[in-house]
Amino acid sequence: MDLPAQPAQTQIYPEGSRSGNTQVHQEGSRFGATHITGGSVFQGNFVGLTINSTAAARLDYAGQFSHSLLEPVKAYVPRLLLRDKIRTQLCDAAADENTKILVVWGLGGAGKTQLVLDYVRQYRTDYKATFWIKAGRKESLERDFVHLYQTLFGLQMVVGKEAVSVDTAVMGVKSWFSSQRGPWLMVFDGADTIENEEASEYVDIKHFIPNMISLHVIVTCRSSTAKDMTRLDGVHVGEMEEAQAAELFYRYSRLQRDDRGVEDEIRAIVKELGHLALAVTLAATYVGRTPRLQSNIKAYLPEYRRRRHELLSRRSESLIHQYSESVLTTWETSYHAINDQCPEASILMTMLSFLSFDDVFPRLFSVDRQTESTGSTDNVAGITWRSIISPRQTVNIHKIEECFEMLQRYSFVQWKKDQQSYAMHKLVHAWGYDRLTGDEQRKFSLATFELVIEAIEGCGKAPEEKLRLVPHVMANFSALAGASDRSNGITEGTLDELERVGMFITNIGRWSEGCVIQEFVLNGRCRLFGEEHPDTISAMNNLASTLGDQGQLDEAAKMKKEVLEKRKRILGEEHPSTISAMNNLANTLGDQGQLGEGIALLEVAVQRMRRIHGDEHPHTKVAVSNLARLSAVRTHTRKVTAMNSKKNNGDSLYARIKGKFRRKVP
Repeated sequence: MDLPAQPAQTQIYPEGSRSGNTQVHQEGSRFGATHITGGSVFQGNFVGLTINSTAAARLDYAGQFSHSLLEPVKAYVPRLLLRDKIRTQLCDAAADENTKILVVWGLGGAGKTQLVLDYVRQYRTDYKATFWIKAGRKESLERDFVHLYQTLFGLQMVVGKEAVSVDTAVMGVKSWFSSQRGPWLMVFDGADTIENEEASEYVDIKHFIPNMISLHVIVTCRSSTAKDMTRLDGVHVGEMEEAQAAELFYRYSRLQRDDRGVEDEIRAIVKELGHLALAVTLAATYVGRTPRLQSNIKAYLPEYRRRRHELLSRRSESLIHQYSESVLTTWETSYHAINDQCPEASILMTMLSFLSFDDVFPRLFSVDRQTESTGSTDNVAGITWRSIISPRQTVNIHKIEECFEMLQRYSFVQWKKDQQSYAMHKLVHAWGYDRLTGDEQRKFSLATFELVIEAIEGCGKAPEEKLRLVPHVMANFSALAGASDRSNGITEGTLDELERVGMFITNIGRWSEGCVIQEFVLNGRCRLFGEEHPDTISAMNNLASTLGDQGQLDEAAKMKKEVLEKRKRILGEEHPSTISAMNNLANTLGDQGQLGEGIALLEVAVQRMRRIHGDEHPHTKVAVSNLARLSAVRTHTRKVTAMNSKKNNGDSLYARIKGKFRRKVP
């Protein structure tokens, strides 16, 4: 059998490799010899090849057609459930007998390509041949199809000869398949530009897929809606299982496995990385190449949290042929695609990084809700969350739904049916924040803070509705506090709104979160106004009350005494705020068991409130009620003490009598 000669000037560069590092991959004797032609690597046994001016097609082709090795990375951890889903759907006898198309979709870096490579390795002997097409760019897809056409028809590239057109190649490949008997497997890897027909990189993927019996086609894609092109359900590749992610980390980091402390730390690391395959791989590779971390794995997470954006931007040189992009590069590509199609969706995605990454329920963006608090925060140049999303058009519920649909299409968010809300991968969530400048972070944190305030004021009275807001409140507060620290402070208006948010949090019993916000408000007012300002003292009083609710009575009493002393000195002993401070301190003293001191303070407070407000004033009634409560507690305590004293005396008398008549043992 004659084979086409290889032109001397043609070189083979695997996807993502550099010139000079050319590799030709062989799969073993059962696939026949390895051949190079027209810039492609293909493997197989070629039967009945005839080369003539009419370019007769090969009668048979067996093996693999690919520009790179069709093997998952050496340290790949099999994801058996997902691989079985691929197999089950492709081999379902009830499905259409024509070409079966299966879409494997998921977030960039989730491991789609490696999963399909594992499928190819596991089941390649079940197919007569496997054809792997790089579909990440229009140029690479067309290049591979032309090379496939040349391979199937025994053509060679000759300098000076007219190149084969893409349309000719597509028609030729389809014609070849129509006259063959399979089974065949064709993979279109990284087909991420198959939906937006107006995009310059748009690819009509179905135009390239032959229609025949016994052809299985797998399309890997970041878009969830790509699965709509076929009757099959498709396979969603999401986070790895914890055990899988930990095993993947072990394989690349080369850490010892018999140390429980190392095992626990690795589980903490992969959890921080959201069990995302590519992120775990690159992190573990970094650890494996860093002796400092090899000897102290506990140092990785603190370093990662400081240098998160930098570490996620890395590409491992040893893995460059399998992973030509870093984690963040894959997401930037999708982000720009979203921005080209729906700019509002890309802005909404950035806003989501200033809320919690989980349970993003649509009612959070109630566009019909507009509160009076809007504008009281320090939003930059009067920018609101609505104007950031759509500066020129009114934002309505349909626009918000359209934005979420676009984000879901590119796997940046997923709809959780059980929660009736969206979720974002925690690394995507972090990346959306890290990619911004300091000024942008401050602008988005303030605009999203306005959204949070609206949600608080618009939520219902049901406790579960209020509690559902807490993760978003705290995530936004964390972003707002961080941006404010970097911009040297925060304004009075924002602190006032934060004080209200802190009260909302504590009123629903989330005292630890409330303390964090109230302490921030106290420190902010100290910087703005000084320690003696009434607003600063009020913030101290709020924090002290929450500490008391938490049971930190000593710290609460100490702060409330300071509040009382400052109000006496600044406002005077007869001021209503001073009298309220007496009431508050008395309650804490009573909770500490210092009933006498607490009652004495309350008696003074009640006397002054009656004189200033009258008996019917709400504050007076509260103080009278508190005094009655502490007095009742003291009376009850005295009774219990007296009863215990009598019981102890009786027990002592009984013991003496019993001892007198106790029989002695001979």
